[in-house]
Parts: sequence; C-alpha cells; structure tokens
Amino acid sequence: MKEFLSANWFIILIALAVVGYEIYLIITKQWGKLREQAYAMMLTAERVFGDGEGQAKFEAVFRELYFNLIPPWVRLFVPPESIREKLQEWYNLAKDYLQDGKINGNETNTSPIL
Repeated sequence: MKEFLSANWFIILIALAVVGYEIYLIITKQWGKLREQAYAMMLTAERVFGDGEGQAKFEAVFRELYFNLIPPWVRLFVPPESIREKLQEWYNLAKDYLQDGKINGNETNTSPIL
C-alpha cells in the first residue's frame, strides 16, 4: 500500500483536488441551479396536487430533486435532511416573496408543507 501511494502520489493528489473542487462548486454555485429546478417543481406540484396535500407535494418535490437531479456521488456527502431543510427554506422564501413582492420574513406560515 505504501509503495502504491508513493508511486502514484501525484495522480491521487490531482484526483483529490478535482473531487474537492467539484464539491466546492456544488456547495457554492450549484445551489442556484438546484434552487431554480426546485422552484419549477414546486409550481408543478401545486398544479398537480390538490389543496390540503402539502406534505405529498413536499415529498414529491424532494424525491425528484434528491434522487433525480443530485448525482449519486454527491448524495454520499449531502444527507437527505440537509436537502429537506434547504427545500423548506427555498419554499419559505418564495412564499414570502409572493405575499408582498419582498423577501422580508413576513410569511405567515412556516410549516414544513408546500
């Protein structure tokens, strides 16, 4: 093992740097793209599901977002609960904006239901 590491240290270093850079991009820049997709899915869920089915809407959006849009290797580093929290945060921001055209924390209901 020691011989392998010493013989291939440069390749291992480059691989770690690439993985680290990809994780950095996901955390910093890709949230925007993921958020846009989540908003689009929220609107679709609002059209497809009826009133009073908020938890079903939330779960449908979460499943689509987590299992179909986030690559499997990223799921190793990002637990489902953090995506659920982020999804709820985005929903609260959208709801707040739709109330008065401003994001000012005045949403009336912050329950975890879309």
